[in-house]
Amino acid sequence: MRIHLTDAGTVEMIEPKNFRALDVLVDPQPEEQLQKALRKIGAPEGDGCVRLSPDVLRFLSGQAGVTEWEDGFAAMFGYAAKAGWVDEAGRVRAHLTFAPAGQTVSCDDFKAAMRALPAGIAAITAKGETGDNGMIVSSLTSISAEPPMVGFFVHHSSSMLPALQDQGTFAANLLGRDNNDVLDSFVRNPQGEARFATGNWRRDSDRPARLMDALAYMECDIIHRYRIGTHILVVGRIRETACSAASPIINFNASTRVLADIAAE
Repeated sequence: MRIHLTDAGTVEMIEPKNFRALDVLVDPQPEEQLQKALRKIGAPEGDGCVRLSPDVLRFLSGQAGVTEWEDGFAAMFGYAAKAGWVDEAGRVRAHLTFAPAGQTVSCDDFKAAMRALPAGIAAITAKGETGDNGMIVSSLTSISAEPPMVGFFVHHSSSMLPALQDQGTFAANLLGRDNNDVLDSFVRNPQGEARFATGNWRRDSDRPARLMDALAYMECDIIHRYRIGTHILVVGRIRETACSAASPIINFNASTRVLADIAAE
């Protein structure tokens, strides 16, 4: 059983059914990031160890409640307690194992590769403290049909993030050929009212702004937010959608393009 603290800021469990070993694998990362990650999973100790609660291990394993797994887990903790590795709070002691630096590409190489990936463009909208907020993304993606879910990524320093953290809903407005003015307004103007100066928007007081002539519209309840590297993944369960016949705008090779006329089926 091994917890992996990745350099992307994620936490996962490797080999959750291996009850003969327990440690924390740490990717090379800044000390501040490491200490923050350790505090997420337990109580760091100064000798290269961390104290882990059984509830954290159960959660990360994805096996909680499975009888066979629970029996093995209980036996592991019983052995650890006899060996003196469990403290009075019931937390087990685990050593940190530091992984060697792996091969990775540069930021420029990464961006060059991603420019070759055509992607649809969406205007994400949500209510903020002072009204409607919006941002342009090319990361909107389908996650599940049952239940219907979509997701996108937002940078941790984005002006849109407070609205997505404070509110429980967002709308994804997929942009078509006739929405170039919306794209331009969102990119050029500061966050807030100025971004909605152009476009056929429906702006209710209690719902995210809806672009009435968008290629497609999805209003979603936010069910998950998770930081990965420099971005936060936002996942929404779709509660309302609408589509229209239009040609989509796509992002390709660091510029926007319009596909040939495509009739909606």
